[in-house]
This record gives sequence, structure tokens and C-alpha cells, in this order.
Amino acid sequence: MPLPLFVYGSLLQGQPSDGYLASRRIRPATVRGRLYRVPAGYPALVLDPEGSLIHGELVMDVEPGLLVVLDLFEGVRDGLYQRVPVSAFLRSPNEGQQALFAEPVSAQAYVVTHHQARVRRYHPLKVTDWRTVAPRPR
Repeated sequence: MPLPLFVYGSLLQGQPSDGYLASRRIRPATVRGRLYRVPAGYPALVLDPEGSLIHGELVMDVEPGLLVVLDLFEGVRDGLYQRVPVSAFLRSPNEGQQALFAEPVSAQAYVVTHHQARVRRYHPLKVTDWRTVAPRPR
């Protein structure tokens, strides 16, 4: 079974593409990095061990067939994103919103490099949670 998948943008619960992950086990999680806004209006993540804690969700039950679909959706073949290993941090479900994310988990995520973000002129965001930029549709 593949590693869990960290999502931070349009695949989050309540976001436009969350249907790809319907009926999956989801846990709140973070990774270290920086968020950018792509000109088309969706986010990109640059990993950075010294960066901010980027809030998202960890999809626990990911099978290879789903990854094939998500690789197409995320434009991996076209070089839009790459799926790479990450160290994610889970929050205990019994802890409140302010709880620390302390339990590390090996996972994977769709990311871009700092170089890609710069040459593609992605806009750096000051927020650490994409849902504050693109709240749930009502």
C-alpha cells in the first residue's frame, strides 16, 4: 500500500476537487514549507524544513489506482507538480485547534520546487492554510 497523501489545496474536504477523495480516512496534518498561488487560482507547495507549518489533511488509505488518477489531475506528466515523499505531522483527534502537530508520519505530496515557483511567477502567500484563501463554497 502506498504512503498516505498530504493534501493542502483543491483536494481538501469542502474544496472543489474533494470528490476524488470521497469516503477516505482523513486526518488533520501539517508539513513544513511555503504556499504559493498559481495564476490559474489554485495553490502550490514548496517544501522547506525551515518553513511554516502548512495546514492540510492526510489521506490515510491511498491505493495505486487513485494515485494514477491524481497524477493525471495534478499534471505530473506535464511537469506541473511532482509527487514526492514528505514528513507530515498529525494532530491527535482529541486535541483542540491550537494543539501542536507532533506525531511525524512518512507521506507523499504534490509539490513544486522553489525554482519552478519563481520562474512561473507564482505569488507567495502569507497564509499557512489554503482554506483561508479559498473558503468552502456555500
